[in-house]
Amino acid sequence: MPTTRELADRFLEARKAAWANADPTTAIVSTEQLNPDDEQALRRFLEDAGYRGKELDRVAAQVAALVVGRVEALADDLPATGGD
Repeated sequence: MPTTRELADRFLEARKAAWANADPTTAIVSTEQLNPDDEQALRRFLEDAGYRGKELDRVAAQVAALVVGRVEALADDLPATGGD
């Protein structure tokens, strides 16, 4: 079984086409969660990977948190401050 990080990477790659037309970054960053369409896509993605029942719920929550964190990190446009 792939790790949750690998699943998050694969999910992000799979959603690139869907996100090309309507970038959900602002909504994800402001709500700190995936939108309902992305949640459904994530669950289908994980079901296709073989997850079911409570394990699906647990892995979906973990992968969603990683995806949201990655989207927030990529959207961060604040300059990094060095040690003054």
